Amino acid sequence: MKKNQKFGAKALPVFDGGQVYSISQLDIGHRKETRSHSVKIPVDADGSGREKDLKVEVKYQGEIDLSPIGDYVKEKSTSAWDGNIQSSLTVLNAFANNKVRLSFLSVGRKAIFPPPRDNRPIFLPGGIEMKQGFYQSVRPGWGRLTINVDICATTFYPAGPIIDLIPKIIKTKFDRHEKTRDELRRGLDRREIDTLNRFFRGVMIFVTHRSDNRKPKHKVSYLDSQPADQAKFKQGNKEITIAQYFKETYKQTLQFGRLPCIVVIKPDKTKVFFPLEVCEICPGQRYEDKLSDDARREMVQKTAIKPWERFDRIETAIKDIFRHQRDENLRSIGMNVDPEFIKVKGRVIQPPRLTNGTEIVPDGGRWDLRKFIKCPRLHNWSVIVFENRNYAPLEMVKNAIRQLVSSLSERGMDVYPDPPIEYGNPQGGYDKSLLLAAQKARITRDRPAQLIICVIQKKVLGASGIHAIIKRICGTQLGVISQCIVANNMKGQNPSRWRQICGNISLKINGKLGGKNCVLADRELNFGTNKPYMVFGADVFHPGREEKGRPSVAAVCASVDKTVTRYVGRHSMNQKIKNEIIENLEGMAVELLNQFQRENNILPFQIVFYRDGVAEGQFQHVVQKEVEALKRAFSRVYGEKGEKGQKPQLTFIIVQKRHHARFMPVQRGDSDRSGNCRPGTIVDTEIVVPQEFDFYLQSHASPLGTARPTHYHVLLNEANFPVDAIQTLTYKLCHLSARCNLAISHVTPVHYAHHIANQAKHFVSWDGSGSGRSGSSGGRGGDTVPNTTRCEKMKSGIENEMFFV
Repeated sequence: MKKNQKFGAKALPVFDGGQVYSISQLDIGHRKETRSHSVKIPVDADGSGREKDLKVEVKYQGEIDLSPIGDYVKEKSTSAWDGNIQSSLTVLNAFANNKVRLSFLSVGRKAIFPPPRDNRPIFLPGGIEMKQGFYQSVRPGWGRLTINVDICATTFYPAGPIIDLIPKIIKTKFDRHEKTRDELRRGLDRREIDTLNRFFRGVMIFVTHRSDNRKPKHKVSYLDSQPADQAKFKQGNKEITIAQYFKETYKQTLQFGRLPCIVVIKPDKTKVFFPLEVCEICPGQRYEDKLSDDARREMVQKTAIKPWERFDRIETAIKDIFRHQRDENLRSIGMNVDPEFIKVKGRVIQPPRLTNGTEIVPDGGRWDLRKFIKCPRLHNWSVIVFENRNYAPLEMVKNAIRQLVSSLSERGMDVYPDPPIEYGNPQGGYDKSLLLAAQKARITRDRPAQLIICVIQKKVLGASGIHAIIKRICGTQLGVISQCIVANNMKGQNPSRWRQICGNISLKINGKLGGKNCVLADRELNFGTNKPYMVFGADVFHPGREEKGRPSVAAVCASVDKTVTRYVGRHSMNQKIKNEIIENLEGMAVELLNQFQRENNILPFQIVFYRDGVAEGQFQHVVQKEVEALKRAFSRVYGEKGEKGQKPQLTFIIVQKRHHARFMPVQRGDSDRSGNCRPGTIVDTEIVVPQEFDFYLQSHASPLGTARPTHYHVLLNEANFPVDAIQTLTYKLCHLSARCNLAISHVTPVHYAHHIANQAKHFVSWDGSGSGRSGSSGGRGGDTVPNTTRCEKMKSGIENEMFFV
């Protein structure tokens, strides 16, 4: 429409995928009218598809006042974030990104993927293509607007002839090389056909065999099981193979007749068969299924780049791709963009002192831990091996367990040295095998089983993976703590590697059984009061696109001791699909407060609540709903007047990890060994607004790539924490994870809540249906889950233990 001047000869409208915006009035008729326009869509640049005649209806929606965003970023402003600010940013981002979105492949409203300079695609295991691009977003800053530019990456179906892509899709890590064309001509086995079927289902393709040079597009329904030279259909009174049909109709002899055909089911239910060699994948299709472990690992490796290289790439993109100074859309609204990076003043908080009986000072976000400060006695435990005896022989497992026992003993744990070892069927029957392991673990008969070590083939993703099944059975049926170990880690010629792994496993086992690895030294924790305090962490797991209709699972954990190292967790299933609000927060908070009182004979005076995974547009809604839920919980536990007339002071903090702000020291001498800012770096000026209580904290080291700081927003501060106090407390809480001897990238309670939610999502008995009580079948946000859907709870014997470590 813009190209054909449907909006007016001099109009400069922008489109963000949903709305059209313009600084001047568009020639689309009266404001209250809906005007229809005829538009002709040509074939794609590669000749695929067909011309389409469309009717487009454009309706005037209203004017958007951009002055609120100007008031919001003023240095002495008292304006708060609201819907007007969000709307202003949406409009400004549409103007900033319109030109590059039209010029390059784009995903969403802010990410673009220019073609690589060498024009060579990057493939991940499984034939998935990884594209690297750039992200751009207009953000509020200190007295001005800023533009946040960063590199990004995502996955696509590779474009091109399917015959050329098949070898990459079916290759496994055990194959030495990709199949050649000659090998493809001999056909594929059942596993390879099943792999292709999963890959191509729902993918858009175009065909190249037509004599009229048209290349119509089709959506793949499935892959046929028979090869093209055997699959037959009726033509008139005779049966004919697909290969014969193509030879007679298109004068084309199939070169890969032993390969199966793609089947397309038309709206009238008729089936059309296309040999693979005449099909090409249409470009620009996102790959949104879960990546395999190997593909995810390789993607992380390929995208991990040092800070100076990242900033060099961004600088080049600003100059060569975004070219803000030449953007007529930005000029039309009077926006001028300084191409130089913003230099901000940051400060580095000194690391806290830790102790395990001896004082420990972290160096570069890590420390060595030879002894635990508190250890339980481990006598009732067993080992179950879900692996073939030939691959994991008994003597190998015994040697590995001896090293684990030695590692636990060296760190101060009293361990029974010879736990019983059983073998289970790796293909199924896990409940019986784990029940047997739990019975064998009761070496001291008058005490319950404490721990089951599960040796598994690999930690497969998804509810059908053995790791998820073990966690569900042990947690919700047997009430026994479990620890999974990948069998391959026990093998190898390098004993020091297994010794190091045992050290890491020892940390988790000690934490799960109620021990403490290390704690903050005296006077390191400062809540501004001598009265009891409690720290919460909360997160919500939302299912991916491939699991439409699956309910979200919320998790909350809270500290129950004065060292803030022992946590108790709870989980619950949201009834509304894709609801970001923790629907049962009140009930879970009541349980956790009561548990705190049982263990301390007193209720907390001060509560700091860290909430993960909330976008800025949801802040007001989440605070309104969840703070109200917490207040109701306080009333139920403390009484209407509170304990001794005092209800707890609540500090509510949003934790954001998914953003694109990155920092690099101006002087190399101020960086750590990897070129990143040092752990403990705080930034709370220039790229935030003065009236909001928010800050960026990079609490961890990132030796492989560029560290991503965490963005904390303090939305409620009843305790009147000073800025420095809450920043320092937050940094110290990043040093208390029982899973590692490292300062992690966000506070420990959020870290734990994330792990609880990741386990609990597999406790949901969901039949795979997307239908909810609203009657819709898409599993859309706002629908409710079916009445038959349930979420199992942890057994009472371990629900107050740190099973999630």
